[in-house]
Amino acid sequence: MAPLTQPGSGSAIRGGQFGDDFREMVAPLRETHMIGAHIEVVLIVTGALTAVALLQFIAPVPMLRMIYGQAPTDATSLLLARHWGLLIFLIGVLLIYAAFHHAVREPATLLAAIEKIALGIGVFGTSLRKHSVAAAIAAGDSLIALVYVLYLVGF
Repeated sequence: MAPLTQPGSGSAIRGGQFGDDFREMVAPLRETHMIGAHIEVVLIVTGALTAVALLQFIAPVPMLRMIYGQAPTDATSLLLARHWGLLIFLIGVLLIYAAFHHAVREPATLLAAIEKIALGIGVFGTSLRKHSVAAAIAAGDSLIALVYVLYLVGF
């Protein structure tokens, strides 16, 4: 396969090479921009906030009642609530890990951004937005997701 050349760059594009070249080019820029220069602290703080979801794993009924004003009592719903709390906790732990391990920062922040955007859509796109605690959590997660996206694009 003949290499394709991006206009003005002179670099060959083959398969995933362009993505690798782009990541190598943008990585140093991230470290000099506002978010990139402080990403370790951002990941530790937002990871710790995200990890608070462990409380939902430990005590799903009180947490769901506090967030949504009511809580399910059936075993299946409680299992799903616990599982969800555990998964969100693990994303928080992954973010903290990513603060100290540069190689996993991009995938960790991308994963967390997707999760947080999905929560924001799930709350603001439904009647759940009427619950003030749920709306506050969704707003916070949406803001954190914005920070992650800005970091990923090099800001």
